[in-house]
Amino acid sequence: NKTKQKAGTGILALPYACKQGGLLLFISGMFLIPLWNVYCMKLLCDSLEYLVRLADSPSDNIDVELTPKTLTRQKRLPPPIGTSSFSKLGWYALGKSGLWTIDLMMLMLLLFICIAFEVAILTFAESTPFTTGRKMIDAIILGFLLVPLCIVDDMSALSKLSRLGLIILGFSMLVIAFYGISGYENNNSNDIDVGISKWFGCVVFSFGVVPLTFNYRESMAEPEKLQKVAMISMSLVGVCYVIIGVSFLYIFPNIEQDLLSEIPSHGMLATTTRLAMIITTMAGTPLLIVPCAEIIEGKIMNNEDGQTKSKKLMIIIRTCILLCTVLIASELPSFVSILAFAGSFAVSMVSFVVPPGLHWLLLRQGYYDGPGGLDFPIWSRICDLSMLLIGSLTTIITTWFAGHK
Repeated sequence: NKTKQKAGTGILALPYACKQGGLLLFISGMFLIPLWNVYCMKLLCDSLEYLVRLADSPSDNIDVELTPKTLTRQKRLPPPIGTSSFSKLGWYALGKSGLWTIDLMMLMLLLFICIAFEVAILTFAESTPFTTGRKMIDAIILGFLLVPLCIVDDMSALSKLSRLGLIILGFSMLVIAFYGISGYENNNSNDIDVGISKWFGCVVFSFGVVPLTFNYRESMAEPEKLQKVAMISMSLVGVCYVIIGVSFLYIFPNIEQDLLSEIPSHGMLATTTRLAMIITTMAGTPLLIVPCAEIIEGKIMNNEDGQTKSKKLMIIIRTCILLCTVLIASELPSFVSILAFAGSFAVSMVSFVVPPGLHWLLLRQGYYDGPGGLDFPIWSRICDLSMLLIGSLTTIITTWFAGHK
């Protein structure tokens, strides 16, 4: 299941990422970035387990000196009912402001990914007979087509399409390889760009599992094995990514866009392939829109379970989100550029900046010397701050170059 989660539309940008970063950086990154992901997943899991240990700590029954740290720890109220595990960390780290910060970051992440998928759909449609010729009109039509999928009560049917989506993706890769081997070239101009930022964004987007840490953890019979399972699965995915990226770069050495842009814009096989990818991407988009809407609905209704009881409000919010995102998508450039920017900014921030920051804040807040104190050694604090600095600098620098160019 984790392998299916990591394989998606972003795989079409891997040869582009390989070209932008260079062969050595691309291959090494396919093993270093999974390690970075797993480490940050471990920080999040350790933070949650720390809260459990803190709740079970006998320190409340021991006469200890009250300090601002122990007082904060003892007086922190539980978060609202229905709060996600990720947002709970924000609540216990910074209170209500921390909860809002994590919710807004997750909302931003989901919206960025959703817009990237919508840009992909519009880009794929441009080379089919089903386009109106105007991207704005195509975007509005796309928005209204997606509305019925986003307001259904049961999303399980869409989530079950992941296996079919992988089959369609595999079929698309075979078709693209066929056109590449047969000698078709799109002859795009090869503009010089800031390759490392593009490479980083594409690769981070393609892995991007840290925000789903608690979804994975809560679905496992043995959650303590999450890091091991994640490392194995991402290593396998990394090997597949290397093979795909290097192989298709060899077939399309002048690639400047996603792989579907390298096949002809005419012909039954090419059109069928694009339509299959459009349908697959459309089926996955509601799985991003609905969580976005639920965050907003919960804040507006200010209810405990995070769900609105008004069907009309639900339809209005989800329709507005769809129309806003597709209109933004219609004004954006190529799919790979947006994917690289989303990876460098939103995915990198939630994956590599938030986990060490939360871990440092939580353990620092509950740490104190004396009976019942929980251990937070100096080397762990230095490591958290170092990873926070590295993640922040990497996110800022790559976002600047990916967006500026």
